[in-house]
Amino acid sequence: MPYTEFEQSLNEAFFSATPGFVEIKEKDALLQCEGLDQAYIKEIFKSGVSMDAGREKAGAVYYFPIVREMKVVSVLLLRPKQGEKERFARDIQYLKLLSELACQWVAEKLERESWQKRFGEIHLETRKLIQSITEPFCLVDQDGRIQEMNEHMASLFRKRRTTLMGEKITQYITKEKWESIKSGKEKDETVVQVPRIKGEAYFATIQPVKNKQGIVSYMILLKSKKTEKPEQAGRRLYHFEDILGVSEILKQTIQSAKRVSKSDVTIMLRGESGTGKEMFAQAIHHESERKDQPFVALNCAAIPENLLESELFGYEKGAFTGAEKEKPGRFELANHGTLFLDEIGDMSLYLQAKILRVLQEKTLERIGSNKSRKIDVRIITATHRNLEELIRKGEFREDLYYRISVIPIYIPPLRARKEDLPILIEHFIQKFSKDLNRDSKNLAAETLDRLMQYDWPGNIRELQNVVRHFVELQIGDTVTLESLPSSLQRGAKSFPPSVKPKRTNHYQTRLEKRKVLELLERNGWSTEGKKKTAADLGISLATLYRYLKKIQG
Repeated sequence: MPYTEFEQSLNEAFFSATPGFVEIKEKDALLQCEGLDQAYIKEIFKSGVSMDAGREKAGAVYYFPIVREMKVVSVLLLRPKQGEKERFARDIQYLKLLSELACQWVAEKLERESWQKRFGEIHLETRKLIQSITEPFCLVDQDGRIQEMNEHMASLFRKRRTTLMGEKITQYITKEKWESIKSGKEKDETVVQVPRIKGEAYFATIQPVKNKQGIVSYMILLKSKKTEKPEQAGRRLYHFEDILGVSEILKQTIQSAKRVSKSDVTIMLRGESGTGKEMFAQAIHHESERKDQPFVALNCAAIPENLLESELFGYEKGAFTGAEKEKPGRFELANHGTLFLDEIGDMSLYLQAKILRVLQEKTLERIGSNKSRKIDVRIITATHRNLEELIRKGEFREDLYYRISVIPIYIPPLRARKEDLPILIEHFIQKFSKDLNRDSKNLAAETLDRLMQYDWPGNIRELQNVVRHFVELQIGDTVTLESLPSSLQRGAKSFPPSVKPKRTNHYQTRLEKRKVLELLERNGWSTEGKKKTAADLGISLATLYRYLKKIQG
């Protein structure tokens, strides 16, 4: 074994300011050196004890054994430097101590190198063993990070094996289930559901791997594919773990939402359009005591007022023309669970009064019925509008406002959490690449810079559209500026928050009757035509219906 590097390090770091220097030699090399006492050399390899030759002489050579596994493997020779014999003799006790420390350092380095070599060989053999297992298999440490995985399992998750290494297993097993596995008794072999990216699932057996100190890791072996019963085939609700980001403002928002999830207090989610308010609502429901009960969502701005009432409260057979059979409303469908009312600021005063009565009395009556039905529902609402201003104008009930906004939670816009952009972009690239069966893309540095500079007035919804745009259109592996939408190619930034044009509606700005009718004549009076007209005017469809009702009589 060559010791040149060790000698160089010792002489530069340990002995540079001393009158001595060292050499390291193995037994055969020492026995061939002239001027060294061969008897000393043989004795030191036999006894393992430090020795010196001619300690009364100023030019003496000192021998120090380097021991590994109770055996002398080499010897460190301490000599005086040229012209330093007298100082060497004077400082010999210090030099001896330094030499003994140097021997320990070398022995530890040799042991570490040997261990690393053995570990590398063991790791290679372990990898070969894991790859030979035909079932999807991975090894996870106590912190829940994937240590090793075979190609079969990587292929199920549609990722490279090297990409999956180091990922948290809680991306594929719920956090609650993982905590349960770690706290389980040693005899347990747990079967869990491991969701695949596209929503498919497998049963997995998890077996702890132990040594004398306890559990060191977990073996996860995927078994049969999980098939869902028809009634269980609904979409999976979002969890807090699905809300991606590392910004402090997002972490604080999530913590606030988690703290109030367990109680039944009403929550109002406030924030701009596209910030993910429904995602938060679903996560709050999943964290609550009602998580095994229904989560029902309704966008109040997307349904005309005359239909919104029947959607909320349901109706009896024959209640109106076309009511051929009874239908429960969203309140009943969400009974014992959570009802999420999005864009509640667009609801009429008439329906606000009916909602308030349900919240106060915990009962409702279907349209066409005088029978009261008991309701146990947790309400989460959301809006992007300024409700306080609407209250001042008499367009939103103050008593309802205080009833539904016991806990207001503000969802930050994307421009306030720019540090989350790279994570979100990578997530959407992977998602759309899989959905569209495209190869994963990389962003050029200038492309990422352009995306980071943009203000994202449409927030995460706009970001999703932009990422899908370049995943669809980019042919090569790297996304360039040319693959971005035209507004981003030009480097145009969105309006800053202080001057961003506000959404108009008939409560804020009087709509010109002539303009509305012209747009309807051009787009058509069908539902699709009205949707397009509402979009052209920058108002919701429900607002357009209310305006038409107002001008028609």
